[in-house]
Amino acid sequence: MENYIINLKLLYLFIIFTIGFSITGENIYDNSWALIIGIDKYHNVQKLNYAVDDAESIKDILRDSYNFPSKNISILINEEATKPNILKSFSEITKNAKENDRVLVFFAGHGETMDLPGGGEKGYLIPVEGDAEELYLTSIPMDELREIALMSEAKHMLYLVDACYGGIAAVGSRGLEPQQTPDYINKVTKFQSRQVITAGGRGEKVIEKPEWGHSAFTLNLLRGLKDGAADYNADGFITANELGMYLSDKVSTDSENQQTPQYGRMTSQEGEFIFVYSENTIINQDISSVSSDEKLDLLIAKIDKLESQNKNVEVVDEDEEEYYDDESDFSITYDEEDYDDDKDDKDIGWKTNSEVWFYVQYIKSNTYNKILPNFNRVSIGGAYNFYKKMYVNVAYSHYYDKDVNKSWLKIDPQYFEAQGIQFGLTIPIINHNLETQVSYSLCNSQYDIDGEFEDDFGDRKLGHNIAINLLGTWAEDDDSSFRFLLNFGYDINDLINESNEKLLNGLAIGFGFQFVSVDY
Repeated sequence: MENYIINLKLLYLFIIFTIGFSITGENIYDNSWALIIGIDKYHNVQKLNYAVDDAESIKDILRDSYNFPSKNISILINEEATKPNILKSFSEITKNAKENDRVLVFFAGHGETMDLPGGGEKGYLIPVEGDAEELYLTSIPMDELREIALMSEAKHMLYLVDACYGGIAAVGSRGLEPQQTPDYINKVTKFQSRQVITAGGRGEKVIEKPEWGHSAFTLNLLRGLKDGAADYNADGFITANELGMYLSDKVSTDSENQQTPQYGRMTSQEGEFIFVYSENTIINQDISSVSSDEKLDLLIAKIDKLESQNKNVEVVDEDEEEYYDDESDFSITYDEEDYDDDKDDKDIGWKTNSEVWFYVQYIKSNTYNKILPNFNRVSIGGAYNFYKKMYVNVAYSHYYDKDVNKSWLKIDPQYFEAQGIQFGLTIPIINHNLETQVSYSLCNSQYDIDGEFEDDFGDRKLGHNIAINLLGTWAEDDDSSFRFLLNFGYDINDLINESNEKLLNGLAIGFGFQFVSVDY
């Protein structure tokens, strides 16, 4: 604790010393450009779930938090993200970006690695029509991205690649050390840079989870940029190197070491792509034009922010982790609940570009009716994620069974059948591990000798069903396509047999299962 107080005081002195020399995004760059690519619906390789959502989220944070002009952000989604379109967009950015501009390229999709005959490997990004069996003809090699970067006049370029593959086209240059370089930010913003951060290496798998609504890489990329969590030295700036260190740590943790982001430089130039954390641009302004009192107010605001971030540093329980700057003993404590809040933020609001989940559902219903004590319900339909984690369902429903009394007495059995449409709403209770589904069905039901909708029916009525289902999965994660089901329903139907006995009217309780397509 004593060391922490000493280091915090030193940090305050550092702020006092540097506040008069601080710079803003406007001082660093004349303009900002971005190309954002997200592909879910691949033609020849496995489809993804959240690449398009990832791309849209990156677009929003660049525009809203880091002052990228909307007109300078190009986005290619699914069918738009063909190899010719991607290369054309690269070419346009190369022409448009000037010598004091920055360029960010974000790609969410598949990557693949090709072994070279002479040893080594070559990484590829796969466009929407790409084929893993014909990488050279259909995909984009990473070394071509390096050539494009070298042709650009832009001061800083950063590739953020949410794909796993080998051969990231990076060199071993470390760049300048912040703790050992006087006037570090001013120096790294003057030099050019071409940098890359990828989601993982060869043989690793990009991890996506419905509870995140993103891949592990993009989830932590948003966390790192949104509230400045990747600003390890709390100077108001997030460098590409800091971001790479942050993602390497966090993604490895969230993916349970199934993927580890790689980061490096495409050239030996020692500049750094800079994100000026928006909340601090007020504090890190050019203060030559403000009074001494205003300078003091700026410093107090900075100190209050730091104390707020670190007020719980004395107690580190099981729900907290400490992150250390590699160059000092100073530590910052982050509570996992803060991350949960960030995660929840991603689920707020209406959605207009979600995919459809297709499902098949079977229920064995039991009633209190001795004429028809049980029957089968089958539904085939789709669910659309329209708001937060809520889904609206539409399905075709089919009910079917025999009149049990007729079967037991060895009389020609009479059949009960119903066909219709079901509307529902699925609401998560515990993510997708436990959900409730409320539904209404409108069915044309019939009682006859063969279960066919022909002219020889005994009775035919239009009926209704109102139901509440509990859906759960046995898996610890919620990627499982199988869900068990508990059904509570009430049927309203005047369908009768030849003895004027109602077949389907009253409470029904059922058990069953649901299969959901997770690869759409």
